Amino acid sequence: MNFKKIGLSVAVFALAIAGAFATNAGRSPGSGYTNLQQVPSQGSPCVYRGYCAGGFTTCYVLIGGQPVQLLNLESNGTCSSFVLSQP
Repeated sequence: MNFKKIGLSVAVFALAIAGAFATNAGRSPGSGYTNLQQVPSQGSPCVYRGYCAGGFTTCYVLIGGQPVQLLNLESNGTCSSFVLSQP
């Protein structure tokens, strides 16, 4: 009887861990951009700055020695106000 309870507990725990990884994989940030509000001198409304792997901190790039948060690219080609990050 105890083996069944232990086995069930382990299975539930494994499913919870797998679900957490699946959720984070779906929210993987991807390509990061900056907009004119962040970097007025960039000239273009939306500039690609690099891939953002996510994690526990906000994704950013150093521009002129200052950290700038990377943004998501919308389907209409504009940079959104959505900051690429993961909790």
